[in-house]
Amino acid sequence: MLVRVDDKGRVYLPKEIREKAGSKEFYLVELPTGIMLIPRLEDPVKALGEEGKKLPDVSVKELKRVAREEAERELGLR
Repeated sequence: MLVRVDDKGRVYLPKEIREKAGSKEFYLVELPTGIMLIPRLEDPVKALGEEGKKLPDVSVKELKRVAREEAERELGLR
């Protein structure tokens, strides 16, 4: 999606994007390849809890093992 910056440096975010993000405030993060807008959450702890509910019903030990294997695979160690 292409958006433009006006003469005052403002960026217009389409309504569908604003509604999907569920926020009127965003953090602007500079990355080596560009910028990223991250919605500011009203209650980040509650949002984190909701994300946690989406995790599979496995132990933390198993999650760590899977994460380690994936990292090793990405590094070419497996």
